Amino acid sequence: MKFLVEQNELLGGLQIVQRAISSRSTLPILSGIYLSCEHNILRLRATDLEIGIECTIPVQSEAEGETVLPARYFVEIIKKLPNLPITIEKTDEGIIIIRYGSSEVQLNAFNPEEFPQLPQVEEIHTVTVNADLFINAIKQVSIAASHDISRPIFTGILLEFSDNNILKLVATDTYRLAYREIILPGTLVNNFSCIIPSRALGEIGKIFWSDDNQIEISFADNQVLFKVDSTILVSRLIEGQFPNYNQVIPKDYSSRIRVLTKDLLNSAERASLLARDEFKNRSNVIKLNISGNNLTVTSKSAEVGNLHEELPIYLEGEPAEIAFNARYLIDVLKVIDQEEIHLDLTGSLSPGIIRPAEDKHVLFLVLPIRI
Repeated sequence: MKFLVEQNELLGGLQIVQRAISSRSTLPILSGIYLSCEHNILRLRATDLEIGIECTIPVQSEAEGETVLPARYFVEIIKKLPNLPITIEKTDEGIIIIRYGSSEVQLNAFNPEEFPQLPQVEEIHTVTVNADLFINAIKQVSIAASHDISRPIFTGILLEFSDNNILKLVATDTYRLAYREIILPGTLVNNFSCIIPSRALGEIGKIFWSDDNQIEISFADNQVLFKVDSTILVSRLIEGQFPNYNQVIPKDYSSRIRVLTKDLLNSAERASLLARDEFKNRSNVIKLNISGNNLTVTSKSAEVGNLHEELPIYLEGEPAEIAFNARYLIDVLKVIDQEEIHLDLTGSLSPGIIRPAEDKHVLFLVLPIRI
């Protein structure tokens, strides 16, 4: 194997695929990046056996071949090289020589035959979605996904397609729920659903850019593939039954407030600083008292002090009082990009529903804390 490549092209590809490498893997081969050179195309690949990322970049190849290099060293070396052409060659002994100018680096390589192939996704369903909408939807919904691997269903995000060309994304950790709809114009979709690991979807926004226009998504029985141009991400699907989220979303409300998103976010962040007591209570409770045209935000810590703030609101319905985990409320407000929100309540022990005031396609549910 021998090829000539531009430093910036190679670095860009390496930084994309290295996102699939897990630092917790016990298999040494999975700490490497697979390289295959053929017909003036360099194929880069990495996987942790749950997700895999592959991209191709143009090179000038003199000899075909393949190798696997330790990502930790290979990426850092290429990153620190000057922006000029690099020659990479594999010797008969399997050593990789990286030449730049009059200098060179030699790296020991893994056996490429031991590197796992990416799963072949035999398409059952294929859809195309606007990259900007999809990436923003993932950002909003993923805040509610759980990190508890003992309950894998809740570590995923439900993608639910309907034949009226609506894609629904839902995540919940049983304490909160996030819901987002995307309309798929001109795309004929059959009714089906699947659960994708939130980590895999989180990588979408990091390896694909929102100005890439369209993301092609292909589904098989237990795999999903995302593709933009010469880059693909493959992930396994999570098996199991996602909970019936429609049952937990209240259909009515007794109190609805309209408040500036930024004002409530700033107040909640200040309140959270004083929401823990001397025993380091991690429930991080803040109280909301709604009366007239005022929303009163309070929190207290026996060790530090207390906070009392009043925000102007528009109230529709009855006065109300409720308490939330401040972190859950803050997470929601941070991913809402509209100026105002609606907060709908049906009592101090019922879930609070938060929606952007001018967007009916997004909804967040947060369970209250009993006080």
